[in-house]
Amino acid sequence: MLPLNVPFLPDAPYARFLKNLGPHIHAVHFALYDPSLCDARVRLRRFSPLDLAVHLKSLPGPKKYLLANGRFQPVDLYRGERDMRRIIEGLDQLSGADVLHGLIFADSYLLTALADAAPGLAARLEAVPSINFGIDNVGKMESLLEMISACGFQAPGKITLDRSLNRRPGRLKVISREIRRRWPEIKIELLANEGCLSYCPYRSTHEALIAAANVGMGVDTYRLNRDLACIRVLEREPQRIFASPFIRPEDTGRYDESADIIKVCGRTLGAGFLKRLVGAYAAGVFRGNLLDLLDAAHWMSGRWEIANNMLPGDFADVLSTAQRLDEDCRVLWQRYARPKPWRFATFGGAPGVCTEAP
Repeated sequence: MLPLNVPFLPDAPYARFLKNLGPHIHAVHFALYDPSLCDARVRLRRFSPLDLAVHLKSLPGPKKYLLANGRFQPVDLYRGERDMRRIIEGLDQLSGADVLHGLIFADSYLLTALADAAPGLAARLEAVPSINFGIDNVGKMESLLEMISACGFQAPGKITLDRSLNRRPGRLKVISREIRRRWPEIKIELLANEGCLSYCPYRSTHEALIAAANVGMGVDTYRLNRDLACIRVLEREPQRIFASPFIRPEDTGRYDESADIIKVCGRTLGAGFLKRLVGAYAAGVFRGNLLDLLDAAHWMSGRWEIANNMLPGDFADVLSTAQRLDEDCRVLWQRYARPKPWRFATFGGAPGVCTEAP
């Protein structure tokens, strides 16, 4: 069973849950919760670095990575002194408390700016490229590693390969062998449960819109996705979720030869979701609704039920070798997906409008 890289929340019961999983957890990733440093999700709460350090210290063992993976940052951060100084002080506090091993970045301008402003701090931390760099060949990886070295950060202890390789086992084996030959000290990680469209054509704009929301431009990313992008597509053609390159808990063993770590995501969905998610991947089995495991497409779980334990044993093989993927997804959807019943919502004890069950 491959070990996991999981979201960390500053929540004491959740931290205890992770601690009890012991060697199943290789690493955790977490946000800084500071408005001056954007990550790849819309910000929800605020915590000080000292509060974060207390929670992180309650989980000894796993490596700890800060998410600095916003597509871009507030422009003042790149050259401004006040916000950069506060970010550096926060990172210094976490590093000094031995609860920060590296940064996950998607913005190379930010990495360069941090290194220029705090070379000593950079020398203590790994710089780990975000999955959104789309590393699917050695050339991309080599370019990123050269830039990281030039900035003075430590080389990454792990690299997350592009999602598409989850469903391209032959190509995955080739690139994994080459990475292990050239950089044997770097572990290979695969993202298991994002649940976005296959080769999503909206991704780059979506990342930019999240960054725009985080710098105060008043963007409603959910509404835009519903009206113009992936949610609109999946509402009309829900069977396309099967083409998404997710990895079920039962199928992680298929990647033992090509990967070292399985990463799961979903930190904005709360501790309850994460306990169910991490528990399923640690056990290698899940008997609930498959859609309850997905992050980006989690909204679909309120409308559809797909009994994960009823899916065929060759589910992953069928979708990885399909000659007619659209047709195979349609057949699987018709066979295994069931709409959830509608019900009358109640508000304050009074009958409400007819809505879908949550």
